[in-house]
Amino acid sequence: MHNHFLLLDKFRKYKATIQDLLASITTSLDVESLIMDPEAQRKSLVKISKAYPFIELMYSLDAQGVQRYDTIYSQNVTAAPQRYMGKGSDRSHRPYFLAAQSSSTRTVVTEPYLSSATHKLSLSSVQHIVTTSGEDRGYLVINFNLARLVSYLLGDERRGRLHPLFQGVYTIIGICLIGVSLWLLAGAFYTLKEGFSLDHSATNASFGIVVMLTLSLAVFDLGKTILEEEVLMSKDINHYRSSRRTIMRFMAAIIIAVSIEALLLMFKSVLSSNMQNVMYGVWMLLSAVGLLAGLGVYLKLSREEEK
Repeated sequence: MHNHFLLLDKFRKYKATIQDLLASITTSLDVESLIMDPEAQRKSLVKISKAYPFIELMYSLDAQGVQRYDTIYSQNVTAAPQRYMGKGSDRSHRPYFLAAQSSSTRTVVTEPYLSSATHKLSLSSVQHIVTTSGEDRGYLVINFNLARLVSYLLGDERRGRLHPLFQGVYTIIGICLIGVSLWLLAGAFYTLKEGFSLDHSATNASFGIVVMLTLSLAVFDLGKTILEEEVLMSKDINHYRSSRRTIMRFMAAIIIAVSIEALLLMFKSVLSSNMQNVMYGVWMLLSAVGLLAGLGVYLKLSREEEK
C-alpha cells in the first residue's frame, strides 16, 4: 500500500534525475536487435531487472502502435497483470505512444500514470527506432514501477522488504494496548457497580472510576495511534510531515491524560481537605502546560522549516 500523493510529490521533486535515469537505461540497450526479437527481449529484461528491480515489463510496437509480440514480464513485477494486452493489441491511443510519435527526440519518458496491466503508478520509457534510410521500425517500451523506483533512488529497499515484519509487530502492540484499555474500562464499570451495591465512599469510588476511565482513554488512544500510523496508513519515514503528525498525535494523547489526572488529584485533595497534595496536582498541570508549549514550539519550527 502506497500513498500516491507522496509518490507524485517525490517524482516532481526528483523529476529530472528520474527521467535521465530511465532514458539512460533504455538507450543502453541494443534496441534495434530487441525490437524484432521477443526471445532477446526476454533475456535482456531478465538481465537488467536484476540490476534495476523497478523494471516490470517490456514490449515492442510497430510504426502504427500495434504490439508485435506478447508482453515480457519481469520476475520483480509487483502484481499479476490485471488486464491482458498482448500480441496484436492496438496501443496507438496510449499517451506514451502519442508522446513518442510526436517527439523530436528518439527516447521519451512519460509522466506517472496508472498502468493498465498492474494498476500501479508507473512510468514508461519509449524509444523510437528510425533507420538512417528513414525506415520506421517501431518502438520499444519499458515499464517502470514508480514506488520501487523511488525506493531504489532513496536506498530504502532493505527497509521496504522488512516493513511487513515491522507492521506485524506494531499490530500486536496496538492490539495489546487496546486490549488493556478495554480491561481498564471493564474494571471501571465493575467499580461503578460495586459502588452502588456496597457502602463505600461515593467520592472515592467516583474518583477511582474517573481515573480508570481516563487511563483506558489514554491507552486506547495510544494503541489506535500506533495501528493507524504504523499499520493502516502508508507512511513515508523520509518525509517531515509524517514524523510531525505522529509526534503530534502521541504528545496530544499524553497531554490530555496528564491534564485530566492533575485535575482529578487537585479536586480530590480539596474535597478531602488534604491541601498538601494540591501542589502535586499543580505541578502535574504545569508539566502538561510545559509539554503543550514544547509541542507548540516544535510545530512552529517545523512549519518554518517547511516554508
